[in-house]
Amino acid sequence: MGIMVEGNEEQSKLQERISADLRERSRRNSRDEDVDLVEDSEYLRGTQKTGRFSWFWFILVSLAAVALIIIFVIK
Repeated sequence: MGIMVEGNEEQSKLQERISADLRERSRRNSRDEDVDLVEDSEYLRGTQKTGRFSWFWFILVSLAAVALIIIFVIK
């Protein structure tokens, strides 16, 4: 029984060393690689984020929704 426990301890130590080594390699590789995010995509190149006039679009959409409601309620 003691041999099995000892063997498991050695195996767990080996597994710990392997996982630590893999984590270290992963950490090194992630620093070296350029992560491809959505912001990096060609599709978004040249576009801008919503500026200070976003409230204007909100009002336009709201007025269009109100107009549709009025049109369908009156008809």
